[in-house]
Amino acid sequence: MLSKALLKRLSVDDLRAAIRQKANLDKVTALERSRAKLQKALGRIARRLARLNGTGAATASKPGRKPGRKKGYKVSAATRRKMRLAALRRHRGTGKPEAPEAGKPKHRKMSAETRLKMAAAAKARWAKVRGAATGK
Repeated sequence: MLSKALLKRLSVDDLRAAIRQKANLDKVTALERSRAKLQKALGRIARRLARLNGTGAATASKPGRKPGRKKGYKVSAATRRKMRLAALRRHRGTGKPEAPEAGKPKHRKMSAETRLKMAAAAKARWAKVRGAATGK
């Protein structure tokens, strides 16, 4: 705001002119703000179009970035070799499964004695179920 001493020195016409200038400045700043917003939107649209068209303009707008390369760090050849060897060690046994040998069976067989015990237990269970059904 203007001080009282300055207000006393200015004439009414000077004050009116100052008010008009202030109003015009407010309009100018509002127009500059809207212009900046529109330029941002235009930039976004241009990047999306470039991405859709497959041109490199989308990444070229950012300085220091190559298209298709992520920002971050570079890996030396020695480190890449260590990473490759670690991946090979990690995935060594995950190749094609070997065919089972023809002479060996896939599953362990039960002995005849065990099969007889299981059959006897099943018969006893069924006899109990049948006895309970006829008893009702």
